[in-house]
Amino acid sequence: MSKRIVIVGAGPAGCYTAQLLKIYGFKPVLIEEHPEVGRPVHCTGIIGSRIFSENAPFPIPKTSIINVINGAFIHYGKENFSISRKKVAYIVDRENFDKNLSRDLDILFDNKFLGLERNERGYIVQTDKEEINADIVIGAEGANSSLRKIINPDKSVRSYRGLQLKMKTKPRRRDFVEVFLKENSFLWIVPEKDDFVRIGTISENPHRDLSVFLKERKIEGELIGKFGGLASIGICEHTVKDDIALVGDAACQIKPLSYGGVYFGLKCAAILASCIKDGRLDDYDRLWKRNFASEIKIGLKAKDVYSKLKKEEVRDIFNFLKGQKKIIEVTGDFENHGQLLLQIIRRPANLPQIAGILKVLLKNVI
Repeated sequence: MSKRIVIVGAGPAGCYTAQLLKIYGFKPVLIEEHPEVGRPVHCTGIIGSRIFSENAPFPIPKTSIINVINGAFIHYGKENFSISRKKVAYIVDRENFDKNLSRDLDILFDNKFLGLERNERGYIVQTDKEEINADIVIGAEGANSSLRKIINPDKSVRSYRGLQLKMKTKPRRRDFVEVFLKENSFLWIVPEKDDFVRIGTISENPHRDLSVFLKERKIEGELIGKFGGLASIGICEHTVKDDIALVGDAACQIKPLSYGGVYFGLKCAAILASCIKDGRLDDYDRLWKRNFASEIKIGLKAKDVYSKLKKEEVRDIFNFLKGQKKIIEVTGDFENHGQLLLQIIRRPANLPQIAGILKVLLKNVI
């Protein structure tokens, strides 16, 4: 008898898990609290190009792509430098992207997850509309996951609030994103299409930080819309327990430095679906962490140190990265920031500068 699988949340990670499970012969049911997939939008919509080129049982459609990114301008104060890398990322219409992933799936809309109850046959998943029997329950409901809290009693996961504006204004360059380093955070300008941009930040007070940023940079234009959301970072002690599994943002499968999570989420969804297919769900936590936990841990440590730096120390880091422009352009990986940091650190020519920076970093760690 096929396992009854209920997936809570019809975002990218949940839908991709369901698509793969369908290919493997299962009939998963998704429950989604909103009336449709893809709305409201909670993401910047910049996705590394690799995800569209990798072979997968369910390939990611390219129809949602609305712009191609060939590089970035990195700013600190009045200084900046550029990094060029052909087709490093795509800007997508997130609503369209999510809807592509959700096509032909069994989704129960307007169903808010309330909790679950275990019995001798598995679980009863409770929503505000109905009760659904399940052998396996998958939490894919995002950064504020209720299922994560059920199987993880510890409080090590940290959440940050983000805000993004869509404005009608001309970008500096249509195929380059702009990143503005600040103490404790960063802001971004992402060119969408035509004369539209997405401007946002994730910080302790994103409304204030965005307002100050727009005034400082004298950015003007028609406000088309705004949206916000949570980003949760950390390493969950459990991402599978007692036939409950977590995937995507619910499992904190995101990059702590940029808060991007689509690539990690989809790759981990593939691992999860494969484990269910092979009847080894308990292996899921070990397998996905073997692939991505080190990258997340490096990002967490880097973020913790960065948050303690003073202005002049951030400037030193900025100038050091500016000097690494060529290696970043050649070996930089949109999805693996930690590996790039390790490559830079290991270059013999960088040792004198790294020694000075390490003194600053150690001072802020102790």
